[in-house]
Amino acid sequence: MKNVEIVWRTLADAALDGQRNWNSIGGIAEAASAALSTSHQALGRLVDIGAVRANPRRGYTVVSPGKLLHALAAHRNLRADTMVSTTILAAQAFLDGPEVDYALSGSTAAVNYLGGRNTVANPGRRIVYTIRAPSQDDFPSGDEVIILTQDPVAARSWRSGYASLAQTYADLWASPGWQAAEFIRALKAKFFTDADWEQWTSA
Repeated sequence: MKNVEIVWRTLADAALDGQRNWNSIGGIAEAASAALSTSHQALGRLVDIGAVRANPRRGYTVVSPGKLLHALAAHRNLRADTMVSTTILAAQAFLDGPEVDYALSGSTAAVNYLGGRNTVANPGRRIVYTIRAPSQDDFPSGDEVIILTQDPVAARSWRSGYASLAQTYADLWASPGWQAAEFIRALKAKFFTDADWEQWTSA
């Protein structure tokens, strides 16, 4: 992922977890392991579209987590970041290998965030992140699973075995197929039922 997108994801995940206020751009940069210039660039776009508000005295407030998440999703490019595209059997053999840390994204992670039981659709293409840098030459070609390399922030924070909620949403948004669309719809229904943008901008 691009550094700007990592800043957006950091803000989105924090907002979805209830943290919308940031005291300074430095705090955002530290959380996203990003340069101040990168964080400034990322925030500029979010302020322009009304997803984030620059506070009069100091800091920033996420006023529309939905807009923020959609900005992240619109820029997600899975093809550019995919290291390996392979079969389920080959991917499972890799993940079962020694010292392979990984996190699941896409439909598998969505099921986790939706309560752990899949009542939405068949999983479609699986998405896996790993701190290793696998090569396509080591895998048979296939389109059942894509494997991507985790960025340092993800490797540090995704300790549950799943990609974060914001990353999961963005990855599904960037995925083809009706299954991905159905999981997006289900996540929207669970996490974005209330229109709270007006409440936060008028506060």
